[in-house]
Amino acid sequence: MKKNLLALDLGKGSLGIAISRSGMFITPITNLRFHAMQFDEALDYLSELLKKEKVETFVIGYPSFPSGDPCEMSQVVEDFIVLLNNRFPYIPVVKQDERYSTLDASSVLHEQGQNSKKQHNHIDCAASCVILERYLQSIGQL
Repeated sequence: MKKNLLALDLGKGSLGIAISRSGMFITPITNLRFHAMQFDEALDYLSELLKKEKVETFVIGYPSFPSGDPCEMSQVVEDFIVLLNNRFPYIPVVKQDERYSTLDASSVLHEQGQNSKKQHNHIDCAASCVILERYLQSIGQL
């Protein structure tokens, strides 16, 4: 059973983070904001988080067009994966299809009573939960 998984939903100026310590339950951590394409702050945050959390695998949302073809953000994520591998070479990175994860996350938040305006501060974190849930389903743990 895989556990201690950290899910990442990367945007050009944000990083949604969720964790599954048990490999079954998912806990949202944060919705980090930073200057567009300035990933040092995100990497520094992850460094601090890894001092507190045991993480065995990064699960990063991999964006693409509905057809599955790479989109503009696909290359941004690929470049971020290189940064992750350089900074945390001991933690493998797994790509998980993130198509419609933000839409799914928005639906969940809406069911919890959050309108679109209130969702702004939580949507990336909620999307990282969706990404992690999909990954755990894909490996048969959920």
